[in-house]
Amino acid sequence: MASAIHTTVHNEAWDQIAKKYYGGEHYMHLLLEANPELSNYELLPANLKVVVPEKPKENKTDKLPIWKR
Repeated sequence: MASAIHTTVHNEAWDQIAKKYYGGEHYMHLLLEANPELSNYELLPANLKVVVPEKPKENKTDKLPIWKR
C-alpha cells in the first residue's frame, strides 16, 4: 500500500487511525512521524488531512522471542 490520505472526523484519536490502517494501535508512531505539524493534537478536529505512510514490512523473526532471533 502506498501512502494514503485520511480525513479525520471530530475527536478522532491517533490510535484509532493506526488501528484502521495498520491493524494495531502500536503503529500510531508512524502517523505522528509522518505528520509532525499535527502531533500536538491528542484528539483531532474534523476534516484534517493526515498522511498515512506505508506500513513497514515485518521480518518473520520479529515475532520470535529475543533469545530465538
